Amino acid sequence: MEKIKTTCVYCGTGCQLWLKTKDGKVVDTKPVMPPEFNPGKGKLCIKGWNVHEFIHHPDRLTDPLIKKENGDWEKVSWEKAINYIAMRFKHIISENIGNKRVIGCLSSAKCTNEENYVMQKFARAVLKTNNIDHCARLCHSSTVVGLGAAFGSGAMTNSIDEISDAQVIFVVGSNTNEQHPLIGARILEALRKGAKLIVADPRTIPLSELAEDNQGIAIKHRPGTDVALLNGIMNVIIQEKLYDEKFIQQYCENFNAFKEEIRKMTLEKASNITGVPRKTIIQAAQIIGRADTTYLIYSMG
Repeated sequence: MEKIKTTCVYCGTGCQLWLKTKDGKVVDTKPVMPPEFNPGKGKLCIKGWNVHEFIHHPDRLTDPLIKKENGDWEKVSWEKAINYIAMRFKHIISENIGNKRVIGCLSSAKCTNEENYVMQKFARAVLKTNNIDHCARLCHSSTVVGLGAAFGSGAMTNSIDEISDAQVIFVVGSNTNEQHPLIGARILEALRKGAKLIVADPRTIPLSELAEDNQGIAIKHRPGTDVALLNGIMNVIIQEKLYDEKFIQQYCENFNAFKEEIRKMTLEKASNITGVPRKTIIQAAQIIGRADTTYLIYSMG
């Protein structure tokens, strides 16, 4: 039985795994074990353990299909499918000369850099459109700008390994146990060490229940009021001077301007916008501000 090293495709954690093959067919999955690099530390979630099953699943598309006039799907060769797509592109472009909004392209973060480069080249040089995008417009596009402005680099400032050693973990808009299960496992590890968990999510998610069961806080703010909630928490931290003044003097810029902006989001205003009781905002701010190590986890929620 042969094995091939690869990366799990189900989330962005990047767990490393071995696909075991027999007679040209993938039959099993095993995690890459330490000391080799693996964010999962030799573990996989239920998705990772079963990642190989979709490869040979009977519902998986392995041949191009073209929809006939009666609504049925016809299996065709790759050559016929490519020619059909090219013909349809030509027809749409010729029927809408000058209208660059009729065609758009979506690429993927799961493609390689080279594949994404070719995709944008195809859109701009062949289809004559600048309408090319992918899901990072919703998620990482905004964080690149925010992190770049705040920290000088559009990347995370801490590692997954540091989660389990945090004294406080503040989760905003992330259903971590379902979205990134092995990162959720690191949160559980931190809770076993005595960490406090604060979860801000309009829904009741597994992490919300974990927070409440472990003397943490589950904040259920109104959808779309995340910024008001965060500014309200920061206002309390500033008002009660729960920040490291020496660190700010040494490493931060424009803190006075920041304080003036945050003062606009009074506790009462934050509570009215978010629907979160003032005492809950105060409690969350005090837990975050008094901790030596606080880990912030966010996602697209």
